[in-house]
Amino acid sequence: MIHVLTLTYLAAPDVVASHLPAHQAWVREHADGGRILLAGPRPEGGAVVVTADLDDAQAQQLIESDPWHVQGLVSYERNSFETRRTSPGIVTAPEPDAGVLLINVATTNDAAKSVDSLASAVEHVAATAEGFLGSRLLTSVDGDAVVNIAAWSDEERFAAIFDDSEFSSRYKTFAETTTGAKFRLYRTSRVITPAR
Repeated sequence: MIHVLTLTYLAAPDVVASHLPAHQAWVREHADGGRILLAGPRPEGGAVVVTADLDDAQAQQLIESDPWHVQGLVSYERNSFETRRTSPGIVTAPEPDAGVLLINVATTNDAAKSVDSLASAVEHVAATAEGFLGSRLLTSVDGDAVVNIAAWSDEERFAAIFDDSEFSSRYKTFAETTTGAKFRLYRTSRVITPAR
């Protein structure tokens, strides 16, 4: 479950602010640990924290470890939901799992043509492949390369796309628009968030 935690200040803003460094250290520790995906202040006061995929007990433990909560400076409201779709590259698991990220870098003399043909292959995968979680196609600022970043549930389901003749045909068309391409599968080794 993803948990959206809404923090409401129970103390004067200057009192809350005096404890901000400890709260920020807590956010960074849990963001770097993969348990917090997003966090920040609300314009009307208070803050919001969006967790990774945690069970109820893990979410409650996270709340109870916040120095602001320990000091009685904030109350927490929790709204939870099951994840059905995420943007490619967003990893919601707090610990490494079987998921992999494909990063395919291709050089090209015609980025628009390469992106169009690659999109055709990826759209086929999106409609047919089990384990496909989404893709983002990028074009280099110089226009001489395209990149596909795609999230997959596991290596086996990724590998299965090469048994699909329609995908292979579309990917071959893409390859013909490039001057070179190379892909690799990756897993997250470490998360490092801004230290400010």
